[in-house]
Amino acid sequence: MRPYLLFLSLALVLAAPLALRAQPQPGDVFREYYWTNTGGDGDGFLRVGGRVGYGGGPLQLAHQFDLEHATRAEVVIEKLLCHDGTRGLAISINSNAWIEVPEACRIPEPQWEYQHHIYPIVAVPLPTLRPTQNQFRMRVSDEHPWDWPQNLIYGVHFRIYYDPLKKPHPTGRVASPRSGDSLGTKVELAVEVSSPDRRIRQVDFLGDHEDVNLEGDGNYAQWHWWYVRDQARGSFGTATSPPWKCAWDTSWVPDQPQPFRLAARITDDTGLIFFTAPVRGLTFQRDGLSVELCKPYDVPRKWVTRSSEKVEKFRTTGDLQKAVAAQLVWVSWSPGYMNGLFINDERVFDSEGPRYAYYLHRVPLQNLQVLKPGENVLKTGLTPRHDGKMVHGMEVNWPGIMVLIQYRK
Repeated sequence: MRPYLLFLSLALVLAAPLALRAQPQPGDVFREYYWTNTGGDGDGFLRVGGRVGYGGGPLQLAHQFDLEHATRAEVVIEKLLCHDGTRGLAISINSNAWIEVPEACRIPEPQWEYQHHIYPIVAVPLPTLRPTQNQFRMRVSDEHPWDWPQNLIYGVHFRIYYDPLKKPHPTGRVASPRSGDSLGTKVELAVEVSSPDRRIRQVDFLGDHEDVNLEGDGNYAQWHWWYVRDQARGSFGTATSPPWKCAWDTSWVPDQPQPFRLAARITDDTGLIFFTAPVRGLTFQRDGLSVELCKPYDVPRKWVTRSSEKVEKFRTTGDLQKAVAAQLVWVSWSPGYMNGLFINDERVFDSEGPRYAYYLHRVPLQNLQVLKPGENVLKTGLTPRHDGKMVHGMEVNWPGIMVLIQYRK
C-alpha cells in the first residue's frame, strides 16, 4: 500500500471511534470544564454573528486542563438557533482549523428553519489543547435570508477523557435498583462508591430511557443529560453525602416501550467523573398508574409567536375516561411574550416566564376534557403589538410542545 493511502486508512480507523462515541458512556473516565458568558447579554449568552456583540475574536479559558493520560477530547456547545436561517456554526480551538458544528439529524432539513436549542458535540484533536492558556473562537455563515445571522451560545464545555487503566479515579456500582427489577412510583437509588485518593463530591443518577426530549435533538430515547449554561440537568436525583442514596419519583416518567437502563456518574472533589456500568432490564409496575408521552408532529417552521398563530398536532392512544392528570412540557425562549396555548380551540394556559431568556415549561393541564381520542391540535396565540410596536414573541424550540398524560386503571 502506498504511504499516503496507509496514512489515510489509519486516520479513518482512528477517527471512527470519535464519531461513534460522541458522548460519555458507561466505563468512561473524564473531566468537564465549563465556559459560559456570565457577563453577556440577556440571561448570559454569547451572540455569534449578528450586528451587535461578539465580533468573533478569541475568548480565553481560565481553566488549567488536566491532560495526563488523556485519550480524546470533545466540546459540547449549548446552541440556540435564535434567528431562523442561521447556519454554518463553527469553532476554532487555539487558532487551529475551524471545526464545523453538526446540525441535529432528527430535526427536519434544513434545520435552520426550525427553532431549536440543542447541545451538539464536536471532537477536538488532543494536540490542539494545552495545559493552560487555551482559547476559542466561533463564527456562523454570512449567508442569511434577511441579513442578520445569529446563534446564541449559552455554553462551550470542554470534555477530556482518560485511560481508566492509567488514571486513578473514583469507582463504584449501582446497588439499587438491581438489573431486572420492576419499579414503582417511589424508587430508592443507591450506589456503592470507592475513591482511595480523593473525596467524593456527588453522585448523579441518570437513565437510558424514553422521556420528554429536553435536549432539543428530537431523540426521545437516550441517556438523558443536558446543560443550562454551566449547570448539568436531567438526572433522576443527586446525592452529595454518604450513604449516596436518593429517592426517584417516577410518577411523570412515561411508560417504557422496552426495558431500560440506569447508571450513575460519580464525581470526586477534583471534578474527575466515572460513569458506572448500568443496571439493565428495568421495567415499571406502578400499581395501576400509566403515563403516556404524546409526541408532537406537523411541528411548524419558524415557531415564533410574533409572526402568526402556530399549530402542531399530537395523538392520544389511552382511554381518556381514565385520565387523571396531564402536563404540557416544552423549552422556549422569551416566553414572557407568549399569548396563550389552545388545545382543540380551547384556551388552556395564558403565559409564564421571562423575556429574552431560556425557559423550561411543565404546565399542568387543568381541564382534561379538552383532550380527544386520536388526533389533537395544539396552537400558540399570536403575540400582539405592544404600544403599537412589534415585539419579539415566544420561540418554541424543537421538538415542540410535548404532552404527558397520567391514567389510573
